[in-house]
Amino acid sequence: MMHVLLLAALLGADDKEALDAIDRFKQAYRAPAAPARATAVSELARTPHEKTLKTLAPFLTSDVSTVRIAAAKGMAAFGDFRKMALPILIGAMGPNQKDPDVVAAILESLGKIGDDTTLGVLYRNVEDKDEKVSTAAVAAVGEMKRTTSIEFLIEQIKKNEKVADAGNNGGGGYGAPGIPGGGGDPSRDRAKKMIPAIIKALQAITGEKWSTAKEWQIWWSRKRASFQGGK
Repeated sequence: MMHVLLLAALLGADDKEALDAIDRFKQAYRAPAAPARATAVSELARTPHEKTLKTLAPFLTSDVSTVRIAAAKGMAAFGDFRKMALPILIGAMGPNQKDPDVVAAILESLGKIGDDTTLGVLYRNVEDKDEKVSTAAVAAVGEMKRTTSIEFLIEQIKKNEKVADAGNNGGGGYGAPGIPGGGGDPSRDRAKKMIPAIIKALQAITGEKWSTAKEWQIWWSRKRASFQGGK
């Protein structure tokens, strides 16, 4: 009986703490400056609770980008409420598709929460054309440290090495299609930035230090059956 009463008291304290955090948030959010509102959102997220989650969720798709980013990053603290938090995060990606900074923040939180059900979402976004989104997705995959991601990431290095190396023997720069010397090729520029990001993710998962797709392929062909790292 005493245990039940103690548990009830603790739960009550949690509820009160959440309600107090929401009250503070409502006061702070009245600030006219966006950075102050973003800070209010971040502070609210420091008290993970079902009630604060419900209060925080709408700000993933409302207010200015700075506030939405704060809400997205704050959701990383709600791992204990992942059954509610994950659908909210994933659902907010569509409304924010024109704001890669917000999508990147959402992906970052998915990686930190670390639920296997979100790996498919992360993998799809690794191939996003926007560098901010794709590098955030890669970092999230690395954050989760799943052995099942190794082959996918090795394939991604191969793809990006192929793009990065394209035209190396053609001379000149890249600009408009068919016009040499006109500036950088966005696809090649993206690929060159993706390769180190993917390598970093692989290193986080495996503890190895290889730097090319060929080296990773050789290592993985030897270690696939016995590798015990990750999950």
